[in-house]
Amino acid sequence: MNHRKLSKEETELEINKIFSKKPFPSPREVKKSKRLAMSKNIKLGDLRKKFCKKCLTFFQPSNSEIRIKKSFKAIKCKNCGYVSRYKMN
Repeated sequence: MNHRKLSKEETELEINKIFSKKPFPSPREVKKSKRLAMSKNIKLGDLRKKFCKKCLTFFQPSNSEIRIKKSFKAIKCKNCGYVSRYKMN
């Protein structure tokens, strides 16, 4: 990416491009997308549930455990041990 200022729409496209990467975005790329979103006040929405809040590792079946209890979904990161809890809709 070059060092020019991006519009809000261009920033959203850049964030979506990072998260649609194959195989998966690295913690460094996740940090970059978070920083871009915060700079333009863009909400990540469901994208924020796809990575660990603490170590920014993208969740995959090999590095996370998912538990569902009552109306909460708990995702435990096997990389750092942090547990993310989300209310299920």
